[in-house]
Amino acid sequence: MTDPPTVLRSSGAIPHAAPNRPQRPTSMPSPPNTGAHRSWGAMRWFEISPGFACNCRCSGCFSCSAEASSQMDWPEVQRWLRWGRAKGAQHLWLSGGEPTLRRDFFKTLRLAKHLGYQRIKVQTNGMLFSYEGFAEKAVAAGMNEVNLLLKSLDPKVHDALNRTPGSHRLLQEGLARLNHLPAATRPRLEGDILMTSRNCQEMPELVRWYSEHGLVHFNVWLFSLVDQGSRDLRRLVPRMADCRDALMAAHDVALAHGSTFCSLNTPHCAVPPAYWSMQFDAAGMELAVVNPGGHVFMLETSSIEQGSFVAACDRCAVRDYCHGMRSDYLEVHGDDELQPVSAEDAAGFDPRGSVLDLP
Repeated sequence: MTDPPTVLRSSGAIPHAAPNRPQRPTSMPSPPNTGAHRSWGAMRWFEISPGFACNCRCSGCFSCSAEASSQMDWPEVQRWLRWGRAKGAQHLWLSGGEPTLRRDFFKTLRLAKHLGYQRIKVQTNGMLFSYEGFAEKAVAAGMNEVNLLLKSLDPKVHDALNRTPGSHRLLQEGLARLNHLPAATRPRLEGDILMTSRNCQEMPELVRWYSEHGLVHFNVWLFSLVDQGSRDLRRLVPRMADCRDALMAAHDVALAHGSTFCSLNTPHCAVPPAYWSMQFDAAGMELAVVNPGGHVFMLETSSIEQGSFVAACDRCAVRDYCHGMRSDYLEVHGDDELQPVSAEDAAGFDPRGSVLDLP
């Protein structure tokens, strides 16, 4: 396997503020240097998406193909696992598709552990963990973190957004089995919330319930039209102004339960400065991703993370820290919500945000 070329990215991880708690620096921190060259050897996280096969058909997701061209074979998975460690990756993020469906799932975990990956995270819809012994076998193989996909507490809404009847029930059964594992071996549990027009108002209750059932961190992803294909899913893209209060309330609920909270794809002007600590710092993850076909990229360069800027953004005091707003959102809702933050309003608040790998 040949090494990928050097890519453009941040010159390094900026020291982060305490998770989700607004800091008041005496002066504005230096902006990230997004034009500096960085070696692949600097990565901390390596995400492998070995295949796009999935047992759900979620609205807005293309990662559900079982075609051979959409899968890595086991020798390729091995090569990439070794490549990541050789390039300095300390932690592994196993995604998909649905990674638990693969026949080499447990072999992948065992090899990752053998190679020295410290944190081995599985991003999953949680359905296969409902089967007896599956969670125990995954933990024994090396899995020590789990990111569960959360859509709604309402089974009808969850199943509808997954386009998979029974997926909510299986998620709940899987979570119960994960929580039943001995405390010494129980993996760290996190939740990925896909924020849509159908569930945005229930986010505070969603975070409360899952915090009380073992989850310690939450990532909120704004629904994207990037992968909608031929279907018109614009109705599922919520207007930020309509879900801002629920987003902030969910953040507060998480903190009240001792959990942490991170919001992706929300520009700084979408929430008050006191909530900037929940903004996602993609470059700070130092995460490289590889998909089937050997396409490798740094997380912050993906179409999901790269936003667009409008004329008003040029007058914003925190423009250099903001990722802007995704172009697919602007096509649906326009840019009237994007208003420049004044230097006076930004004074005393740290705009740098947080990363997803909070300890």
